[in-house]
Amino acid sequence: MVDCDAILSAVRAAGVDPRVDAEHVRCLPGSVEGGSVLLIGVVHDHPASVFRVSHLLESFPPDVLAVELPPLSVPLFRRYARDSHTPPRLGGEMSAAIRAADTARVVGVDAPNGRYVRALLDRLHGDADAKTLGRSVLTDLARGLAHAVACRVGAVVAALTPYTPRVYTHIRYEATLLDDPETQADHEASHLAQHRAFVGVIEPPPETALVDRTREDVMAARVDALRSEGDVVVVVGMSHLDGLERRLVALGPGSDGPPTGSNK
Repeated sequence: MVDCDAILSAVRAAGVDPRVDAEHVRCLPGSVEGGSVLLIGVVHDHPASVFRVSHLLESFPPDVLAVELPPLSVPLFRRYARDSHTPPRLGGEMSAAIRAADTARVVGVDAPNGRYVRALLDRLHGDADAKTLGRSVLTDLARGLAHAVACRVGAVVAALTPYTPRVYTHIRYEATLLDDPETQADHEASHLAQHRAFVGVIEPPPETALVDRTREDVMAARVDALRSEGDVVVVVGMSHLDGLERRLVALGPGSDGPPTGSNK
């Protein structure tokens, strides 16, 4: 079983690469009921995050790798992870994580999936305030499902032809993989600070808050269930890191998760 104290001590140790920082890492100890959970927060497609997930997964290999991807999208990102380049040229930190955790079972825990759809419909049906958001929430669900299906089709195309499609929008930053570790880490920290400042003064639309709350509930329940298979590493956007940690602490190892209509 992964030792959380050892992981956090290694992250905090003097001389560790600045791209691997305790701010981006959470660890929940395991028990006889389930394995440990190592949560790695990322800025999607950022070179510092690509390095962080690769380094931690190579240092602390899990039994299960849970990624912030819909299950339908995972086969395409597996294809990206097979690239001859290091890190893979496509797929950002998700394909880098899959490459680094080559012996782990890879599971997509993000929406859309069956449990998310049920939870979303339960909330729209049971919450009077949520009912007014039905059209915009369902439109978001349709867009997410269309993109996940496109990824799945992309994986089929990659399997049958020499062409591997990029079925996502890659985010470009001023920092690149060619920059030194300090430059990458500083840029990522600056980007996060700007994002947090923006979020601190701009309240998200109610439909966005509903979707994010439901996504985090469902991701937490899925990760908690995966603990029965051993140690789990979760790669998730920084905006979900604290919320996912809180939900997993509340669930505890071995829980079946909250009811699908829970408003936690």
